Amino acid sequence: VLMSEKRAKELKLEPLGYIKSYGFSGNRVDKDMLMGPSYSTPIALARAGMSLSDLTLIDMHEAFSAQVLTNVKAFKSAKFAKSLGLSEAIGEIDMDKFNVLGGSIAYGHPFAATGTRMITQMLHELRRRGGGTALTTACAAGGLGAAMILEVE
Repeated sequence: VLMSEKRAKELKLEPLGYIKSYGFSGNRVDKDMLMGPSYSTPIALARAGMSLSDLTLIDMHEAFSAQVLTNVKAFKSAKFAKSLGLSEAIGEIDMDKFNVLGGSIAYGHPFAATGTRMITQMLHELRRRGGGTALTTACAAGGLGAAMILEVE
């Protein structure tokens, strides 16, 4: 159940975690199909005042293996960053933090439930590890992108 911290306290519920920030994007499918994470992640990181290296975990929805590889490459590309108006690339993903539980290819991605699965799974994994922050990203409908930074205290 998603609710404000205030409401959770009123109901005497312990939050599983918090949404620290988010970013959504849309791009042309004929140009950058399934690259939504590369467009939405800089927004979420900027809103959180964080960098990629600050994150405990990173979970990227795997529509297809090649889609993930393309986004991983774009994250570290100065040329792609410049096309977004950024002064530098988001950064190289530490693979020890990346899709540590497998990802959507391993777990499946039921339409309309992928985001819920990813968020719940990351919050539980952060709790298991004693807290931290996680970036969850997904592409959808070819040109949409979503990124959310989760936090567990």
